Amino acid sequence: MTHFGTAAFTALTIIVFAGAAKAEPHTEKSIPLDWAIEAATVASETCADMGFATTVTVVDQRAQPRVQLMREGAFPHSFQTSDRKARTAASRREATVLIEAENEHEPTLGAVFNEIGLITLSGGIPILYEGEVIGGIGVGGAPGEDANGKEHDDICAEAGVAAIADELD
Repeated sequence: MTHFGTAAFTALTIIVFAGAAKAEPHTEKSIPLDWAIEAATVASETCADMGFATTVTVVDQRAQPRVQLMREGAFPHSFQTSDRKARTAASRREATVLIEAENEHEPTLGAVFNEIGLITLSGGIPILYEGEVIGGIGVGGAPGEDANGKEHDDICAEAGVAAIADELD
């Protein structure tokens, strides 16, 4: 390659890479604190109205904690369980009841999730805004199902999301 060819190649390479270097910042939507507080409060009150002392956790889109409410008398382990449900729903971007069903077909899934701090129990729901996950809510400590076979933890988590539905639309 001639000296001119080498210089032209180098200049072209610099131009190409300089253009690629002009990246824009990545922005993500995240659940505002007041929405997280409202969702957690309503979920907790819904469970209390059904006679359960629970812990409710709301996380952001990166599965980082925003709010955690633990009622008096809640099971000690519900603190961690609700957190794992919320983080699983946000990071996997699906309700944990669906992940729980997948676990029946793939028994090792639960062990893998446990190893990385997630969980395959129902009671976690992703929170979506304009089709994008902005957080997750998890409820722990309301054992059992209603007469229709729906888990109590799921009922409470859904009530929390419904409480902020107007903001999510």
